[in-house]
Amino acid sequence: MRSLSPDGVYNEITQPVTHSGFLHRAPLGPKLTTAKKNREEFPRVWCSLEKSLLFYETDRSSEPMGKVEMADVISLGVSRMDVLASPGPTDRFRFSLELYLSNERVQQLGPDTPDTLQAWASAIGKWFTPLSCHCLLSYEFQRVGRLHYKSMLNPNQWLQGFFILQKSHLFICPGEEGAAEDSVNLRRLQELRVVPPAEGPEKKEMLTLVEMGRTFYLQGMSRLDFAAWCTDIQASAGGRGNALRDQQLSRSDIPIIVDSCIAFITQYGLRHEGIYRKNGAKSRIKVLMEEFRRDARNVKLRISDNFIEDVTDVLKRFFRELEDPVFTTELHPQWKEAAEISQKPQRLERYKELINRLPRLNRKTLAALIGHLYRVQKCADLNQMSTKNLSLLFAPSLFQTDGKGEHEVKVMEDLIDNYVHIFNIDEDQVSQMDLENSLITTWRDVQLSQAGDLILEVYLEQKLPDCCVTLKVSPMMTAEELTNQVLEMRNVAASLDIWLTFEVLENGELERPLHPKEKVLEQALQWCKLPEPSTAYLLVKKVPLGEGSCLFTGARRESPKCGLLRCREESSKLLGVKFQERYFVIRDRKLLLLKEKRSVKPERDWLLDVAKVYMGIRKKLKPPSQWGFTLCLDKQQLYLVCAGQAELWDWTTSILKAQHDSLCPVILRRHSSRDMAKQKFGTMPLIPLHGDSTDPTMLSANQTLRRLHKRRTLSMFF
Repeated sequence: MRSLSPDGVYNEITQPVTHSGFLHRAPLGPKLTTAKKNREEFPRVWCSLEKSLLFYETDRSSEPMGKVEMADVISLGVSRMDVLASPGPTDRFRFSLELYLSNERVQQLGPDTPDTLQAWASAIGKWFTPLSCHCLLSYEFQRVGRLHYKSMLNPNQWLQGFFILQKSHLFICPGEEGAAEDSVNLRRLQELRVVPPAEGPEKKEMLTLVEMGRTFYLQGMSRLDFAAWCTDIQASAGGRGNALRDQQLSRSDIPIIVDSCIAFITQYGLRHEGIYRKNGAKSRIKVLMEEFRRDARNVKLRISDNFIEDVTDVLKRFFRELEDPVFTTELHPQWKEAAEISQKPQRLERYKELINRLPRLNRKTLAALIGHLYRVQKCADLNQMSTKNLSLLFAPSLFQTDGKGEHEVKVMEDLIDNYVHIFNIDEDQVSQMDLENSLITTWRDVQLSQAGDLILEVYLEQKLPDCCVTLKVSPMMTAEELTNQVLEMRNVAASLDIWLTFEVLENGELERPLHPKEKVLEQALQWCKLPEPSTAYLLVKKVPLGEGSCLFTGARRESPKCGLLRCREESSKLLGVKFQERYFVIRDRKLLLLKEKRSVKPERDWLLDVAKVYMGIRKKLKPPSQWGFTLCLDKQQLYLVCAGQAELWDWTTSILKAQHDSLCPVILRRHSSRDMAKQKFGTMPLIPLHGDSTDPTMLSANQTLRRLHKRRTLSMFF
């Protein structure tokens, strides 16, 4: 790792820093003081900050009783505890300075007042940091010090610099000549986690910060110092408190709790009758709210785990409990006055003026919520929630009026009905929202699918125009059902051959065999997240009898699937890029990496529940053999190479079996024409369609995805 060069940009001519005064001094030790003692039980000493930090028994003593050298200090932590309601024996250092030293020791000092604390913090911070940091150290901060770091600009080299943690921002002052200073808004992080030593090539803990497409990796100068940095950064990145400005933010610059709830409700609740009117369970709402308060970044809403009514109540409760309403208390009287303007054009213009006077975060959050409610009322024929109903439910939360105030309801009605005009939404955005509504409401609810099933293109054996069939699908259609229907439509004679449906990506480089029980549309919907959704397609093809037949039986392996594979990992952790031979085992729905065959404890493990296994590896990665597969996990990808085709199929089917071992065995048979005639989607009988474009109400899913891609992305997912 590189250290600060003698002639670096921070070795400037610095102004001398001097300071002196009385402080309570705790014993120098390997950790912070934990004994239940009052601050007064620690000696009150005279401290003098010059070239060294010297400690004297009194302000008249001539010989120091101890000292801290500047070169030994690697970080300074500043603690400002809230005033306790009833101070007890643990109220020892309500205000404290923590000097972390290179010898894994901490010197803790206790000022008597917050003003004294700030004066000492600023003085000590400027004492051991370069002049370039000093302007930030004149204000309150939580921690300052040296760290090793690397970023995407220089991913293969660890650098050293000074870091300042100030509220929710981490400022980076690099130690390299000509390097630019930088900062990270911790509230906007998409990922924040400590990487254990076993997962990193340096065999040392590091902190990963991912913000808006860029990644930073931090390592401490010592074990104790790194733990303190992690604690402080995680606390600053959290969404504690009820003020809008204190919330963790999404990539859209709105609170994650709002973004997550809106996305979940949009995806699963647009057709839910009485959405926002039906109440959830108080106990579940409380738990979910606490999870969001604790760390919204790591809350993942899933339809299998969460109730729609709980999520809608959490969203309303969040706005109701804000420290200051999203419309702001200051502007509340003016909102009421605006609602009384009789002429609609003038009234709407006044609303726009008031919205522009809101703080930026309030303005963006309000726009996101009103846009969501506009989308909900567009589906009022399905969910029975008109603009009036939504306004009555949301006005008390957004204005915090406890259910009173007809003016507030009027404001909400106007904002929802005139969302496009008031928030300057262009025609393309409106068209995209309509497309998304059609896509979501058509694909998500089998009971109401008669509103218009989508048509999906599927290829038989090859991606050629003559091999393409189009058919109506329901949200509940499985890969087995789709396979049988395609074969029937193309008059493929029944035989003992095994046919599977594959999801094909990357122009054919990656092929994922769908488990016969997988829901086809759930997989196809994920194409919207791809850079080029239109390049993905479904392919039905024949597979070797001995390779695919295990998917159609309930039989389980006598012993776990295991063996040597050549592997490479691609993730945000910047690990090695070479294929290395390692020993893997599939056990308990996990893929385990063992140091050797006899090892009991795995070096790494990956949950297979949400993983996707694709046969093939992208050519640009230069795999050592054609018999490889790609395992797509939550935030990383594994590339694994087998010895041959049989082994490739064995690993692939073993992973699919591990993911779906709780499902009933698939019945290996072909549907007859009689069976297909009886199939229904909701209340509507299935009629196989061969590219019929005469019905204007039917819309090809592939065409829809292409149209959405031209408008960039599905807004509900990002």
